[in-house]
Amino acid sequence: MIISVTNKQRRHALLAALLFIVLAVLIGTNATWPANMDEEVRFFMTGIQTSYGDVIMSIATFLGSPAMNLFYGVLLALVLLLADLKLPSLWVILTIFGGVVVTQIIKVIVHRDRPIGHLLTDNGSSFPSQHVTAMWLTVFIMFLLVTPNITSALVRILTKWLLITLSLMTMLSRLYFSAHFLTDTIGAFLLAYVWVIFCASLYPMVATFLKKKFWLFKDQEA
Repeated sequence: MIISVTNKQRRHALLAALLFIVLAVLIGTNATWPANMDEEVRFFMTGIQTSYGDVIMSIATFLGSPAMNLFYGVLLALVLLLADLKLPSLWVILTIFGGVVVTQIIKVIVHRDRPIGHLLTDNGSSFPSQHVTAMWLTVFIMFLLVTPNITSALVRILTKWLLITLSLMTMLSRLYFSAHFLTDTIGAFLLAYVWVIFCASLYPMVATFLKKKFWLFKDQEA
């Protein structure tokens, strides 16, 4: 299978799911511990804002936005489609779009207010961060599909570091602009990993079903 996960990755995803649930419950019940830590981080971030930082963080926010990550996903899907890999291409689209939808549903359920001082353009509930979830969805998909196929070790390492750096900058930018609390970004990271591993675990079964039932995928490499 082109897309597959190891048992170790599944165990990590299970642990991430449990941590996410605990975090969501603590936030949903207004527990003191996360709230106090979040407020301390928010206070610190508001004290380091500069005009130069505003520019850098605005760029990071734009590059890590859900719209841009949907664009990245479509672009990757088109590349796979040009390589005649219809099944992985479909998987990429469904995983990214599905992850964005799941994140939005959880935001509605938890219904956490955004931090004081957030920008007017940042509306809706706070937990988990849609920007951070979308960015890490893209990164984890790249880690499964793209980076393992890079033959040069140096290029592979640099690509991974670039993706991780962009994701961390996206997380930092959401804190910098008081768009989210720290736990919103941590929860988003956990959710993205769980969702990608979950979707990748379903891929072999779904790919086999599509190959058997639909002529469009009959001769496709899965």
